[in-house]
Amino acid sequence: MNITINDKEIKLKKTFRSVIAYEQAMKQTFNPITISEVIMYFYCVIIASDTELEITYDDFLTWLDDNPNSLSEFTQWLKMMNEIESTTAKKKTVRTKKKA
Repeated sequence: MNITINDKEIKLKKTFRSVIAYEQAMKQTFNPITISEVIMYFYCVIIASDTELEITYDDFLTWLDDNPNSLSEFTQWLKMMNEIESTTAKKKTVRTKKKA
């Protein structure tokens, strides 16, 4: 998924860096459920995907207010990424069991 913030196109990546940023910001284990938690994770994915982007959380919220569909697009992208990871993990488990 690509988004544009401050005239800069950013390719979002689901990484350990984004999870760590989330846990540090929220001071809790990664498990975004509420809307504010999902929005914080969205922000963390953005800043982890482009470490040169300078955007505060407040500026991100302003951008989000101006681009309300992006949150829905992000949650759909996240769901798709989780499904891909789950499928990949299941295939690896099946391969490992066959070798044993």
